[in-house]
Amino acid sequence: MIRIMVDSAAGISRQEAEQLGAHYVPMTYTVDRQQFVEHYIGENGQFEPYIEREDVERRTSQATAAAFMAAFERQLAKGRQVLCITISSRLSGTYANAVMAAKEVNADEIKVLDSRNCAGGIYFLILRAQELIAQGLSLDEIVDTLAEERKLIHNVFTVNDMTNLRKSGRLGVVRLSVSTILNLRPILCLQNGSVFSKSVARGSHEQLRMLAESVPKGVRYVVVHSRENNPQLPMLQEMLQNRLGDDLELRIVSLGPVLAIHLGLTYLGVCWMDSPQKADAAQEPTAPDMPCGCPFGSDPL
Repeated sequence: MIRIMVDSAAGISRQEAEQLGAHYVPMTYTVDRQQFVEHYIGENGQFEPYIEREDVERRTSQATAAAFMAAFERQLAKGRQVLCITISSRLSGTYANAVMAAKEVNADEIKVLDSRNCAGGIYFLILRAQELIAQGLSLDEIVDTLAEERKLIHNVFTVNDMTNLRKSGRLGVVRLSVSTILNLRPILCLQNGSVFSKSVARGSHEQLRMLAESVPKGVRYVVVHSRENNPQLPMLQEMLQNRLGDDLELRIVSLGPVLAIHLGLTYLGVCWMDSPQKADAAQEPTAPDMPCGCPFGSDPL
């Protein structure tokens, strides 16, 4: 039996984890020198007010090798193989820690996949992994398939408040200042595991329109990253529905505290996966113009 393991950047609820047979290894975050463990989505308490305050120091930490080792050993003791899917190695050291732990425990029975993504992107890989497990593929075959198909996942997002991205030190100060003054909103994307500037929108309506239009027609399942009380969410939902049709299925997901600390609370994004049938024809994505680097700064996410 193959068990799926992810880190908490996957952004899944406890119910989803149980339905998908997925186990997670938590990241941690520190607020005003007090450390917290990131839990399932919806079980992290009222962390938002601490992110909004400018007078509170906030830091995040990657899932540790020791935590992965303990989790791997529990699954192997039950006679299971492990497929571990982590947040992009270009955003966090979590992948390296998982690889180190797998080598220490049993490299033959544990395979670690760099998702080259986070949140909704990892969720799509979990869904696909479950399909492949049900088809009876071996652990090696599943990893090879997912490594090929991860390029079919697209993650486009934006923020209104650039404060947290500015603190990351990875975006140009001039560009951030201009964006604030002229009401320009960045449209960002994950490509091959790194964050890049895709475009710039003027005002909130164009910002939402560009997000919605980034999803190609024909897509039937979209993960929307947003706080439930984001005033822009209903309009984005309507735009997506109008563009993609009534049979569109939307999964609305609030990010956990670790990602929210680095992006701020005004994040809004769309994530989808092309049909696996396109994998043979798909090429590894080429980095677009205006690379902005990793938004997570120097914190060891």
